[in-house]
Amino acid sequence: MRSSQLVAPDRVRFVLRAQPIGAGVPEGELELTQDLDAEVVRDKIAHGQAIPTPELTFEQLWLELRRDIDAYDGG
Repeated sequence: MRSSQLVAPDRVRFVLRAQPIGAGVPEGELELTQDLDAEVVRDKIAHGQAIPTPELTFEQLWLELRRDIDAYDGG
């Protein structure tokens, strides 16, 4: 499950959460978050640097979450 929300006037929080499904799967969730500060984005734009898109942010969170899931599963 993924979501994003405004957590301050100049900050967005991206959340990626894995919920177990299926029989015999342990209870609990794995969750990762990343905050994006509007000032950092403005600074990157001013210096001609690439800024992270929401899709790129979720992709990075997915890679981290996948590693956590694999470690949790012992794989």
